[in-house]
Amino acid sequence: MKVLLNKKQREPKPKQFIVLNEFCQVFCGLQGGYPAFSDNIDDAKPLENESQIRMIQQGTSFKLEKEYL
Repeated sequence: MKVLLNKKQREPKPKQFIVLNEFCQVFCGLQGGYPAFSDNIDDAKPLENESQIRMIQQGTSFKLEKEYL
C-alpha cells in the first residue's frame, strides 16, 4: 500500500470508455452471467481496464468497439 504524502504525485486516473457492439448497442453489465447490451446510451457501464473487454468478448459473438469518454 502506497502512502500519498504529496497530492501532486498522484497517479493519473485511467481513461474511461464504453463498449459498443456491431449494432451500436452499449454494454450495460451482466445478465444471467452473459453480457447484456442496451439501445439506451444512458445505460452504458463505463469501464477502465482493457482486460474487461476480453472477458466481455468471451461471452458474446458480437464484434466489439470501445469509445473513450
